[in-house]
Amino acid sequence: MADKNNNNKNNRNPGANKKTLSQKFFSKISGYDKEGKGVKKRKISDKERFSLKSFFAVYKDQFWNLIIVNLIFMLMVSPVICGLMNVLGVFYTRVPTPSNIIYASVYGMHLYNPTSATAGLIGIYGVQAVNLVENSVTVVLNYLTLIVFITFGLANAGMTYILRAYTKGEPVYLWSDFFRTIKKNFLGAVLLGIADLAVIILVVYSSFYYYTAALDFSYTILFFITFSMGVIYFIMRFYIYILLITFKLSPLKLIKNSFILALLGIKRNIMAILGILTLCGLIVIVFILFNPIGMILPFFFLIANGGFMACFAAYPNVKKFMIDPYYEENPDKKDEKFVIEEEPIFIDRG
Repeated sequence: MADKNNNNKNNRNPGANKKTLSQKFFSKISGYDKEGKGVKKRKISDKERFSLKSFFAVYKDQFWNLIIVNLIFMLMVSPVICGLMNVLGVFYTRVPTPSNIIYASVYGMHLYNPTSATAGLIGIYGVQAVNLVENSVTVVLNYLTLIVFITFGLANAGMTYILRAYTKGEPVYLWSDFFRTIKKNFLGAVLLGIADLAVIILVVYSSFYYYTAALDFSYTILFFITFSMGVIYFIMRFYIYILLITFKLSPLKLIKNSFILALLGIKRNIMAILGILTLCGLIVIVFILFNPIGMILPFFFLIANGGFMACFAAYPNVKKFMIDPYYEENPDKKDEKFVIEEEPIFIDRG
């Protein structure tokens, strides 16, 4: 009975089991209907994933997201604007006063014995200048500026997680992952941010002081020493926040490993520095040619784009020298997904 039904189906559709000559030729050449394992996914090596070509591909895909990351970062460090307003003297009380300290003596002489000579001296030494005097507004702004010491490390931690995800080619929810990372690393990020910002201020101030006050050769030597220390620390910053959000390390080992990686990954670090300098140069050129646009570019491009260059250069070194050795010692954890919620806690072993 079943055979009869099958025969009836074949009779109703006589071309169902037949192929034309062109169909047979296509199937033979293409292997379209050939049974097999299917398309095999090619494994991408670290050399390909973290190559210069891959950098530009990822940068192109994430260009607009980097602008958003930059804006979030600038929003979190916005208290520094209060300090800038004080530096520019926006809210200071302006008090006109003679610019020369001799004026008081000359004016007293003129009051005691007014002559044409003393009047002339008053005209010379009585030139008015404007002194900026603090008031309640400027004091409040100074205190508000100090908030940046709290938010600086948090902003860097959140931004670094997003940039690390872009570097690894992992999907990321920009807003939620940014602030979730801050929440998970709050205390460490705050303490690291305070120390980080303090070091940056000290290095910049010291370099500027020794450069402008080069009274003798010893000051010049101190300038080059301070400047060299600043360059080394600048490279170490490529790694500090990556290690903070990835590993469980004491502050001393965090700094030590950042210094070691800054030396071991010198090739990629130099490439990142050249990229950041090029970016800064382009912004300066735009600032010179188109002043209004150049003033706002840092708020949209500089921090996140420079940070992405640094992260793309640094993370492969972290993976090579710290993450991969851990997996080699713990092969049973090699298939675990490397995400912040479930990632293993790497403990420095040296």
